[in-house]
Amino acid sequence: MENTFDINSFSKERQAEPAAYPQCKALGYHFAKRKDGSMDWKLSKQVTGLLYGLSKDGKLDFKTASALFNKKTLPKAFKDAIDQYVSRND
Repeated sequence: MENTFDINSFSKERQAEPAAYPQCKALGYHFAKRKDGSMDWKLSKQVTGLLYGLSKDGKLDFKTASALFNKKTLPKAFKDAIDQYVSRND
């Protein structure tokens, strides 16, 4: 299936707005898919929560979140943030 999404079809103002929850949720699914095709639901929720939290704090905009879809794995900074959160709250 061909990807038809074009970030440039959005205005510069929209690209600078915080990432939307559905976008963060889709990234959660994107990064939580295992090699065998199954889903790590716990990781999916953790990634979604982290990214949406960053979005609400103004640290993740629509354009940056869109660029994350081009990555195969979750960037280390995000993995570290999830690990820190989990270790503090266990």
